[in-house]
Amino acid sequence: MIHYFNPGHETAVLNSSPYYTHPANIAILQRELGFLPAWYATPGDVVLVEDELNEEFVSYLSENLGFKIEAITRECLKRYNTQDILLWGISPQSINVFEEINKEYHQELKLPVWKESYAYLNSRQAARDCLEELLRQLPQISSSIIPHFYTNLEDIEQVVEASPFQLLAKAPFSSSGRGLLRLPIGGLTRTERQILHGILKKQGTLSIERLLDKEVDFAMEFMSDGKGKVEFAGYSLFATNVKGAYLGNYIDSQENIEKQLADKISLALLDDVKSKLISILSEKYAYEYKGCIGVDMLIYTDENSYALQPCLEINMRYNMGFMVIQLIEKYISLGRKGFFHIDFSSKDGEIYEKHTQMQFDHPTRFKDKKLLSGYLPLCPVNENSHYWAYVLLE
Repeated sequence: MIHYFNPGHETAVLNSSPYYTHPANIAILQRELGFLPAWYATPGDVVLVEDELNEEFVSYLSENLGFKIEAITRECLKRYNTQDILLWGISPQSINVFEEINKEYHQELKLPVWKESYAYLNSRQAARDCLEELLRQLPQISSSIIPHFYTNLEDIEQVVEASPFQLLAKAPFSSSGRGLLRLPIGGLTRTERQILHGILKKQGTLSIERLLDKEVDFAMEFMSDGKGKVEFAGYSLFATNVKGAYLGNYIDSQENIEKQLADKISLALLDDVKSKLISILSEKYAYEYKGCIGVDMLIYTDENSYALQPCLEINMRYNMGFMVIQLIEKYISLGRKGFFHIDFSSKDGEIYEKHTQMQFDHPTRFKDKKLLSGYLPLCPVNENSHYWAYVLLE
């Protein structure tokens, strides 16, 4: 299997062109963190990266973790003529990357096929439809959390003016906390009108929902076999900033994460949501798509009690939460806790300086080819790095 990291997936789906070009920051993210799929890959797989990995980094992983996932550049693809390509996310642009490689190197790499249904399945509209189906089956969950879609600014203004509570606008093709806008109670300012107009012009519609008093961000991760079967892959417990943008994942056992969630939401309800989602995803996704499906959820407070939003967003792609679940299982000592971080700096040398300091402040310890404590970068870091993915264990 050849893995390929293509972040910015939802925007590529929205654009729909095989020749879509990512913004500069996404291109840098892809180049610098291209090795991330190695952490959920299986021995014998390879990861396609843009730049050769630092030999010191490769030796370090091999020596201390028994790491057996190789990173290759395009020139090395000649050795892998008929392998399957496993994309982080399927889009016309990411498929075209490998169609061009097949032509250039006379390869027969096996690619996923783009289906028109994928545009809908990647959108917030599909998540809303799944949420409505969940609520039909679970009447104990409040229907006030259902988002509504609008195609013109006048209707949105009326909704905001009439709402007694704060609302949240979301671009239909966005994820990981991007494309969100908190709307003021009572009416829109000129700034919000401009932003909303821009989203409507680009995407044709946007969703409006009640802004919830969030307590916990988490997700249920699933795997679809492409033949109608969906299986639960684990819980992902993560952190976001005040604007809702993804910061990283907590590293802990599945049992401990489940206990934390059960402190606020009954385990019976969580299990019910899980089984209902398996059924819904099996029907809507599993015959169309093979791969990871992440369903983002949150626990919020409502009138001094905890409540569940069971389908905030559906990510029809591999994601950081799934990667962390695999990382914990394969490479972290049992019972250890910590955090997986994603960081960015526009300033040259700043990430490398922080990386050097972390090595000094949090020396890494291994036991039986697993991480026991300390700091571990998941991708190479150098003087020119602007993105940084790493684990810090207590």
